[in-house]
Amino acid sequence: LGLPPVWYKSAPYRSRAVIDPRGVLVEFGTVLPDETEIRVWDSTAEVRYLVIPERPADTEGLDAEALAALVTRDGMIGTARL
Repeated sequence: LGLPPVWYKSAPYRSRAVIDPRGVLVEFGTVLPDETEIRVWDSTAEVRYLVIPERPADTEGLDAEALAALVTRDGMIGTARL
């Protein structure tokens, strides 16, 4: 994924992500249903969290290669759903 953009580490962005995570996601084009719980864990430059995305619907029969083909950058950083 490379280095994060400068704004990603900025205090104003991190604060907004904690205070209004749905609003921040909408700016990335991701709108989640109201019943979807959003949890925010801030991190430091030394700590990263692994995010396991929910399995896309109708993919139970796909092998690892087919599933890997569905992975996108935005999905990896948690700003998009399949």
